Amino acid sequence: MVTIMLGKDAGKQLLIVPLSNTISRRINDKADDINGQLICNLKGKDFTLQLDEATDNQKDTHLICYVRFVNEKKIVEDLSFCKEMKGGTTGQDLFAVVDDFMVQNQIDWERCVGVCTDGGHSMAGCYQGLLARIRSKAPNAVWTHCIIHREALTAGNLSEELHNILKIVTKVINFIKTRPVKVRFFAKLCEDMSAEHSCLLFYSSSRWLSLSNSLLRVYELRNEIYSYLHDDEHCFADTFIKEDFLIQMAFLSDLFEKLNVLNKSLRDNNTNILQLSDKVSGFKEKVILWKGNVSKGDYKYFPSLNTFLQDNEMALNEEPYLSQLHFYLQEYFPEDEVEPIKWVRDPFNAEIPQHLSNEEAEQLIDISSDSALKVQFQSLSLLQFWCQTQDEYPVISKIALRVLIPLATSYLCEAGFSAVVVIKSKYRAKIHLEKEMGVAISKITPRCEELCKEKQAHPSH
Repeated sequence: MVTIMLGKDAGKQLLIVPLSNTISRRINDKADDINGQLICNLKGKDFTLQLDEATDNQKDTHLICYVRFVNEKKIVEDLSFCKEMKGGTTGQDLFAVVDDFMVQNQIDWERCVGVCTDGGHSMAGCYQGLLARIRSKAPNAVWTHCIIHREALTAGNLSEELHNILKIVTKVINFIKTRPVKVRFFAKLCEDMSAEHSCLLFYSSSRWLSLSNSLLRVYELRNEIYSYLHDDEHCFADTFIKEDFLIQMAFLSDLFEKLNVLNKSLRDNNTNILQLSDKVSGFKEKVILWKGNVSKGDYKYFPSLNTFLQDNEMALNEEPYLSQLHFYLQEYFPEDEVEPIKWVRDPFNAEIPQHLSNEEAEQLIDISSDSALKVQFQSLSLLQFWCQTQDEYPVISKIALRVLIPLATSYLCEAGFSAVVVIKSKYRAKIHLEKEMGVAISKITPRCEELCKEKQAHPSH
């Protein structure tokens, strides 16, 4: 507008005026308003926390916290804070940040009914970890070990033989991918050999889902990799023509693809421990099915392995590590984990648990006999159903919601850290994330009209 009215020179002078301070103040105002709305809705209600800490690209460590609670018969899950850790990351340091947030906002620790973290010592330590310190303030809080983290631990406990294959694959990928000249020559080789792909994919241990994609790409380009390594006289060249190695790599690429499917199904909002436990139980049943088929020489559930064996007219002499996978699934996901709370999943067909009091048992019987509620149960999610029964059956509904409100994965925190990577780039390395994160990823809409009323208009307007 200035350029049109006053000319290009005036427009260029206007561009020199910095807006960063104005924008920063507006972001801070919006973040404070969002936080105020969240705290107002949270006070006086049972809530659960999801916590995780990670380091960004500037080596700064952040503790991110999500909260979930019931407000007006609806589940609310939103970002509580994302704070930078100035010192260490011990359990005491992490708890000091969380406790300070609770004290400043006058939130009652005793209303905390659940905490979800990974299994690290600083988080889940029984004596000095964050969990132990939270339980000293909230003795009724139930700890949930993130199901996604447990699945990653299960996959990481496969045999040493498979780990050695993974090491070889990783070294070969790094050998080619970390040198620009080699990347170009490898791409040209793939093009000359009419390969479907022209590059390999990096694998990062902090990005578990990348493992399946990396393995599958290496397996699909195995002939091109052998030619390239052979010309380069690399020590792993002959490895890529060994049948045992190729069989195991084909199996690994298929297996981790199936683990990826499970992993992705666990990543969602508004989930609960019963829902996610069902998915893990289903996967365990699939592993048993795969074992039975493989023992009969049928490898149809592993397409890469099946194709390789058929093309080379081969058969396996033993089952490829599925027993170990099933063992560790049972170890990290025991059957009795959700047995005492199964009645919450289906109150109309479940037996009355022995640990319920007389009043609780009577209300559960009343619910199971209510045909109108049974119709609602078919069309609502578990969380919505138990929220709807709060007025008529408050005692048993409160117990059910204490089962369903706790977060079962750290997916929200992982999504939050993805936002950290975008917001705090190398060009904005000194940005203070706490306010920006609140505005960027919170589901609460700032009350802009109210904020504008509190500001004084410029005298010239």
